[in-house]
Amino acid sequence: MPIILSLSKNQDTLWAAGPEGLFRVTDAGLEAVPQPQEHLYCCCAIHDRILVGGLPHGVAYSLQMGENWQAGWMDNVEAPVVALAPDPQVEQSGVLLAATDGGGILRTTNRGQHWYLRNFGLRSFTVLALAWAPPAPADAWPRWQYVFAATEEGVYHSPNGGRGWKRSECPEAIYQTLAVDPDFHRTGVVLAGTEGQGLFRSTDAGHSFQPVPDTPAQVNALLATPTGWLLSDESQLWHSADGLHWTPMPGSQAALVFLADGERVWAGNDEGITTVGLAVEI
Repeated sequence: MPIILSLSKNQDTLWAAGPEGLFRVTDAGLEAVPQPQEHLYCCCAIHDRILVGGLPHGVAYSLQMGENWQAGWMDNVEAPVVALAPDPQVEQSGVLLAATDGGGILRTTNRGQHWYLRNFGLRSFTVLALAWAPPAPADAWPRWQYVFAATEEGVYHSPNGGRGWKRSECPEAIYQTLAVDPDFHRTGVVLAGTEGQGLFRSTDAGHSFQPVPDTPAQVNALLATPTGWLLSDESQLWHSADGLHWTPMPGSQAALVFLADGERVWAGNDEGITTVGLAVEI
């Protein structure tokens, strides 16, 4: 089975991507979809297109469910794109962010046709993960658009939709996964997982992070849902009601990426795709 590093869904179609290629997930299994990247790292499905990130094209997109592809213009960035993150209101804004391995962060306002560097404030240009906060309530002022970036030396936050960045107060470490509380605008909770220094938690909208005790040293994937949190280390899954107190899930299979889909969670790993029921006691 192929290694799955990225999952995304649009128009009732679930997509999966990894070094072996792009796949459409069907009842019969993984259906390979031709795509233009020689080195594929991620996919992102929005309402009218599927995008893939990697090399040599940075980001390419298809308006025809993978039948034909166009390469995005990449602002002279040659580093591979390793993560894609759409604005929660991308249908109206057209905004997505792309994380690169060495080039920093790119931003598009036209659904991936043109990408521009937005590295103001970044001190590390190896960006491993991106995560948006939910849209601010209608009565909030100012209406900040929070988004977070995990880099090889720290976590960064942006209050203006990825136009500029500020390093959060956190220990220097390789941060490789992020998750934002669905109730972020009330709780301010953000989680950040590292490659070898454990899990960190923020309660002030990502401005500072503190270590979470009794968690695995290696955190490969995180997910926030309305009913709780999931974490994967290198060997199993963990669950938590508050992101602070964690319990291992015996017999579970480790994941490299999660995607919430209604009452179900998809998990991608080095053996393809599995599911995790949200009915676990979280």
